[in-house]
Amino acid sequence: MAKSEALFMDGKVHYRTMFLSDWHLGMRGIKSSELLAFLESHDAETIYLIGDIVDQWVLGRKWSWNTDCDNILRNLLEKAERGTNIIYVPGNHDDAFRAWANTSINGIKIQKEAVHITADGRRLWILHGDKFDLFMRHGRLLASLGHSIVQLLMKMNRPVAWFRKKVGLKPWSLATMARRALQGSSKTYRRFSATVTEEAMRLGYDGVVCGHIHKAEFKRINGVEYWNDGDWVDSCTATVESMDGTMHILHYQPPSDTIRALCQRASMRESKHSTNNLLPIPELLEEVAS
Repeated sequence: MAKSEALFMDGKVHYRTMFLSDWHLGMRGIKSSELLAFLESHDAETIYLIGDIVDQWVLGRKWSWNTDCDNILRNLLEKAERGTNIIYVPGNHDDAFRAWANTSINGIKIQKEAVHITADGRRLWILHGDKFDLFMRHGRLLASLGHSIVQLLMKMNRPVAWFRKKVGLKPWSLATMARRALQGSSKTYRRFSATVTEEAMRLGYDGVVCGHIHKAEFKRINGVEYWNDGDWVDSCTATVESMDGTMHILHYQPPSDTIRALCQRASMRESKHSTNNLLPIPELLEEVAS
């Protein structure tokens, strides 16, 4: 759909709704600084966290939790305290939180799925999407192995990314190529989107917003809107709704000095949500999963 101007207030871009997924907090190599900068500079009346927000698959192996991750959670808690409606729909990498469906943690509501009504009245089905992934449903062990391979390639890709940036080449990711190879060709993406929209149509929705496959995309299939908000492992994307109900996919690519300044601001800001008071994510995941 066509873009519509968002509101700009208090140094932030304001939307009616933001849809984000696949942060994979706790995994090495994610775009945590970019994500924190995005949350510091963007706000919305409602925010949907559509799964794989934290990554329990790396828990107990190579858990990587830095200051940016703390500040990301602090930012969410501050938004919830100010009245932002935050709805968390867990995915397959944080499915332990599905056991807490229909409850809330510090004002953040947890639901297995959700329904969003746009400003112009469209009913959108909100879910992570892993239940429509045949690879996940029938090959959890293979999926976990693939995840480990992608993590290894992300580590190997760091010197490559540094060199390409130094010589002025466009970013290129070994991990992204491996992930797409593991998931299959573009035919796999088409099958996923077709299956999700077919079920959305059967249930009477006007569209669906999901994540899971790390490929930001919008298209219509048999009149049903398909929105995938992408990820914050490689692509730094979100789906946003403006005040009039217009939606589009946002690619967040600010200058590096802007990212540093916003992350520094987040670290320096006084908040009653101190690091010590934040949710102990590893311990919480172990408790919920047990």
